[in-house]
Amino acid sequence: MGIASSIQIPPAKPEQEKPEDFSDWPYPMTANAELLIKNLYGLFPPRAGESSTDEAAEARYSEFMRGGGCNVFKALEDCERPRSTKCKQIAEMLFNCMYYSHPDYYQPVMAVFECTFEQLEKDLEVFRAKKQRDESFEKANLFKGFKRF
Repeated sequence: MGIASSIQIPPAKPEQEKPEDFSDWPYPMTANAELLIKNLYGLFPPRAGESSTDEAAEARYSEFMRGGGCNVFKALEDCERPRSTKCKQIAEMLFNCMYYSHPDYYQPVMAVFECTFEQLEKDLEVFRAKKQRDESFEKANLFKGFKRF
């Protein structure tokens, strides 16, 4: 009785428990994340004499994002843990700035995001339906051998 009350377990911090490599995401999310990056980089093809590597494409994308009026992009670049609450809030501020304050400038980027999210919604719907069907099948097989009295 007294022993249990003397043990103090620190509260769990959910942000620390999640891997930063997004390996726990379901396939539709990882596939759409990769497609989003590919399409964003495709908006900014290499200039004459420039490299076509992902690093160069990311630099061109970042240059474009910094060129608009949403200065909060710099704060998002500085995020060390993309899944942290703070970084999510910064991303939300960036999207609000892009959509409401500077929609003309950021329109190409917003179009890519919108297309990708529409596809993600469709893919997740299929993923959820398949998962639900698989779970129902497992439950049905679990009780297959039991006879009713």
